[in-house]
Formats: sequence, structure tokens, C-alpha cells
Amino acid sequence: MTRARIIALVWLSIAIAITAWLWSWGGDYYMTHPWDRGAHPDDAALRSSGLWGHGLGIVGTGLILLNMTFMLRRRIPAFRRFGPLRVWMDMHVVTGLLGPLLVLFHTAFLPQTTVAIIASIALIVLVLTGIIGRFIYAMIPRTVAGAESGPAELQARLDEARANIATKVPPEDPLWGELDKLGVDPSVPKTTLGSLLLLPRALTSSLWVRLRLRGLAKAHPGVDLDDLRYVVIVRRRLRTLELYRRLLTWWRGLHRVAALVMVVTMVIHVVIMLYLGYVPGGEP
Repeated sequence: MTRARIIALVWLSIAIAITAWLWSWGGDYYMTHPWDRGAHPDDAALRSSGLWGHGLGIVGTGLILLNMTFMLRRRIPAFRRFGPLRVWMDMHVVTGLLGPLLVLFHTAFLPQTTVAIIASIALIVLVLTGIIGRFIYAMIPRTVAGAESGPAELQARLDEARANIATKVPPEDPLWGELDKLGVDPSVPKTTLGSLLLLPRALTSSLWVRLRLRGLAKAHPGVDLDDLRYVVIVRRRLRTLELYRRLLTWWRGLHRVAALVMVVTMVIHVVIMLYLGYVPGGEP
């Protein structure tokens, strides 16, 4: 497992732990009927305008804004010196999950104004499109730095991997037949919409193939597992590369629209609250 993946898992674990801790502390309040929350002993702290609830909203908003710096990293060359794209993507995923969760706790799971409701819906759409987009992103092979690999580069990696295996495995070895069988995906989509509909099956199939390749690597100790992966996974990806690239472009557009709606309504929500005099610890 790479260092970037380990860091991503650490941050994801922290996000899950924070969410569990927030619920363990305020779950009773959040499960209380809205009409009865005013009498709850934690209402002053956990309601949206409470000291704690308001603070969660500020931190969650900050994480969402940090999340959007990923677009700067992708588009502005000067940001490339601040780390590889893959690390930024992991940060984008973690903050994209934790930020909205904190905002959800800020609303006490009950947005009360039209603007807040629209912002919450946009936030849910943003998270859902982000999660699906991350799976689409995983279907496009990339370099170690996170840049997309083109067909020529993928074919070169595939040929190199086959050559490496050939130095350790004779042509008559059944391993070659297994690799050829695993390298053919029976459910290749024909359209961009088809690539979206078949995405769950493609992901589960890819997971099964990776597990099978681990078994083949154990049965052939001299063969590098990465070479086996290149021979099979890259071969499968070459057949769907352009489809998933187009799907990712379309999906990013939808994701950005949701982000724009969410940011605009969030700003309107904050301005209205300040204009009406809502302050931390004040009346809800």
C-alpha cells in the first residue's frame, strides 16, 4: 500500500471517528422530536445557533471550501508544486465527506429555512455525485502522480509487463491462459450511459480479478504482482478508456453545478443569518 493511500485511510478513519463521537454525544438530542427540542438540556449548545452547533457549521464550511481547492490544483500549474494530484484527490474525498457531515450536524438534521433546505439538497447531490465520480475516476488508469494515462502509454506498460512475465514463465504455462481469460471483460459498455449503468458491475468485477491475481501471484512466486495487474487490468481498461473519460467529463459538469448551487445558497444563508442578527448562542 502506498504512503498516499495510508494517509487517506488515516484521514478517513479520523472522519469516521469524529462522526461517531458527535453522534454519541448528541444523538439523543437529534432523535428528539423538533417540537420537544427546546426543553432538551443540550438544546442551547446543539441547536443550529448554539455555540457548538454554530461552531460545527463554521468548521464544516471551512472544510467544504478547502475541498474546492482541488479544482485549483487541477487547473493552475503553480499549484502542482504542492503535491501530487492523487494526494489532493484523497484530500478532496475526505473533506468532501467530513465537511457536509459537520454541516448536517450544524443543522441538527433539521434545516429550517428555504435557503437552508436548498443548500442541504445541493449538498446531498454534491456528495452523491462526488462518491459516484470517485468510482468513475477509479476506472481510468493513471500514473503514480495521478495524471491520466493515454492509450499509447497503457499499451507500452502492458507490453513491458508481458515481457517481464515471459522471462519467468514459459509459453506453455497455464498462467498465460488464465491471464487471457481474466483480461476479457464480458460486459463492455457501448455508450457513455451504458458505462454508467455498468459501473457497479465493472467495479465488483475488477475487485474479483484483483483477488484472483493475488492467488496467481502466490502460485508463481517469481512473478511480480504488478506485472500481472498490468497485463489484465490495463488490457480491460483499454477497451473502455474513452467511454469512461467522456463519462467523467460529463459527471464533473454535474458535480460542479451542484457545487455552485451549494456555495451560492450557503453564502445567501450566512448573509441572511448575519443580517437577521443570529449569533452563536442566540435565539434559534
